[in-house]
Amino acid sequence: MKVKKIFFSFVFMFILSFCLISCKQKNDSFDIVFQISENDIYKTINTQAGKIDKPDDPQKDGYVFVGWSTDIEGTHVFNFEKDYVSSKITLYAKWEKILTCAEATQLCAEPGYNSKKRLYVRGTILQISNPTYGEMTIEDETGSLYVYGTYSSDGVKRYSELEEKPYAGDEVLLYGILENFNGSAELKSAWIKDFVHHEEVFNEADYTQMSIDAAREIKTGEKVIISGVVARITYANGRIPSGFYLVDETNSIYVYDSQIAPRVEIGNKIKIAASKDFWILDTEMENASKFGYEGCCQVTKVHLLSNDEGKNDFDKSWIKASTVKKIMNTPVTENITTTVFKVNALVKKAEGTGFINYYFNDIDGITGSYTYTQCNGGDFAWLDEFDGKICTVYLSAINAKSSASGCSWRFIPIEVKDEGYTFDSKNACEFAIEYFGVDQFLTSYMSDPSLELITTVSSSLLGLTDIRLSYISSDPSKIAFVEENNKLIMHALSEGKVTITIKASYMSYEFSKDIEVVYSAVEIPNTITVKEAIDSDALTDGGTDVIVRGIVGPSLVNRDGFYLIDSTGVIAITTSKDVLAKVNLGNEVILQGKRTLFGHEGNYYGQSVILDCNLIVNLYGSNEYSRETFDDTKTLEDLLSMSTAEDHTTQVYVLDVTIEVVEQDRFSNIYLVSTTDAEKKMQLYTSSASQYNWLKKYAGETIRIELALCNWNKKNPFKGCVLSVENADGVFEYNILNFPK
Repeated sequence: MKVKKIFFSFVFMFILSFCLISCKQKNDSFDIVFQISENDIYKTINTQAGKIDKPDDPQKDGYVFVGWSTDIEGTHVFNFEKDYVSSKITLYAKWEKILTCAEATQLCAEPGYNSKKRLYVRGTILQISNPTYGEMTIEDETGSLYVYGTYSSDGVKRYSELEEKPYAGDEVLLYGILENFNGSAELKSAWIKDFVHHEEVFNEADYTQMSIDAAREIKTGEKVIISGVVARITYANGRIPSGFYLVDETNSIYVYDSQIAPRVEIGNKIKIAASKDFWILDTEMENASKFGYEGCCQVTKVHLLSNDEGKNDFDKSWIKASTVKKIMNTPVTENITTTVFKVNALVKKAEGTGFINYYFNDIDGITGSYTYTQCNGGDFAWLDEFDGKICTVYLSAINAKSSASGCSWRFIPIEVKDEGYTFDSKNACEFAIEYFGVDQFLTSYMSDPSLELITTVSSSLLGLTDIRLSYISSDPSKIAFVEENNKLIMHALSEGKVTITIKASYMSYEFSKDIEVVYSAVEIPNTITVKEAIDSDALTDGGTDVIVRGIVGPSLVNRDGFYLIDSTGVIAITTSKDVLAKVNLGNEVILQGKRTLFGHEGNYYGQSVILDCNLIVNLYGSNEYSRETFDDTKTLEDLLSMSTAEDHTTQVYVLDVTIEVVEQDRFSNIYLVSTTDAEKKMQLYTSSASQYNWLKKYAGETIRIELALCNWNKKNPFKGCVLSVENADGVFEYNILNFPK
């Protein structure tokens, strides 16, 4: 019995000792130290073995906290979701520096620099240049930095898809790749990690309230308050609202602001404060200035003061009736951009490769221009129902495309109505004269044009047949109309001013109009041949002035100009749209321009050309150009092997090729394929295959062509420009892309 008691006492003491030891071990704790710098402890917690809770993120000026590490170098990141602790440990804060704009720019100083890893940059958004992709410029007290595209904080959604996004004036923290792009620093594919919205300081007293018509006339930078109805919204790439037309009872104006545009709808009556502006695409500024084009009349830097969110009709009482032709003929020096006109216009849908153009042509079906779109035409799909119809159109020229050869209006339709247009036949005579009769004549002539005149006009679009045209000269000794080979020809016989009366008759209707023309014979200057122009010094700074005589040959493509040809050679010339309107294939002309090498650099020879030619004399005529210097001994393989370090751009080659047309969703082109090796191809120099529509009918066929090698953009090998196709019966079909149709 005593032994049992001793045994149980021993067991009890053992169990008690074990429990005490276990309890002691279970209650043991230790410290976790969170250290944010070498001598700065952020927090210490006492804990037991197991997982630990993540503390609030610490803050440090000029840095972004990116996590805790088990080593001071930050190479081993502690994972609070998975990692266990069993003893005392120190966790070190891991920081990434926030660069200033100047520091970011300095990093990119070396050509070709790419940071590889993402870096942080903070700044205030100066402007957003592309609201679809979030391209922006940020700035701080040290400078500015261009940002090529921004995304959500995880890099998944692009800027336009964000529900909450920063705008100009907001402070933003970006996380992207720094690189030197063509010599400039930029942050690309930047994630928006954080932003702080800052309401711009705005004092309404600094702005002057006025009508839209008055706002159109004030100077750039003046501040205005205007009210009106939103009549049409425009879109940037990705169908992101970029601006809108605002109309009151006096006029209309374009409001460009990608932050305000998404907040309004058509029909809203709004009040805004804004700054007056004129906009021209950066790459077109030099050419616009040359022709006196001020730019798109608009307001920017907009503050939305009120919005009734209603569905109001815009006021049309002030809108003037006009024609597409009158708008197109309005000089670009006049401030007509973004005002609205009422016209009858043929709406025409033209599908391209990856895009759709919508044209607004006058009732002749020819004169007009296309709708300005940044969405490949998708923003104007609402026009499809009007395709092929003459409609009532409230039309605005939003801007003018400015090139080296001139400026031409581009349209925005504000409203289109199909009102069952019918042409009144009593206006047939006036129509024939205004759209066909008058446009045959220039206001002045330098020599006898031997001009073949139109004697009948028909229009299937308007249902008109055989409107008769006749012409009377006030002085037949100066200007005479002569029947030659069943054609009516105008001849200039002696110098002076003459009134020409154009008469039209149709059924029982008649109409006439007087125009004045002047014949001032130009003294023929001393000229050189095309070969002499080719041999002139092309490397003189700015080029060598030449006056050259030759025949107007086929058109250039992607350039405003043509090939000038005589019995000694061929050379490309560029000129203005005004000159192109005064010449035609086969005319004998005298031109003055700069003989130079376009794009010459290092071992790249460049494109031989006479640049910016002025028309000295048009001697007219329908002359067949000389083919004396053309080379018919080369194959396509020979041409593909030619070096761009040598000049092969002043030679025309005659050869057989197969035509290949390539059209994809957003790209199209035409290739010349060898007749002996289908792998050997030459691409034509063109922005799209549509510029060679006349060549498409030969797709898959082997044909004989006249071809000039060209290289306006430093490519290797040369690209081609087709001058003509010779049919089996010896008849030539010419490239007349740039000439009056």
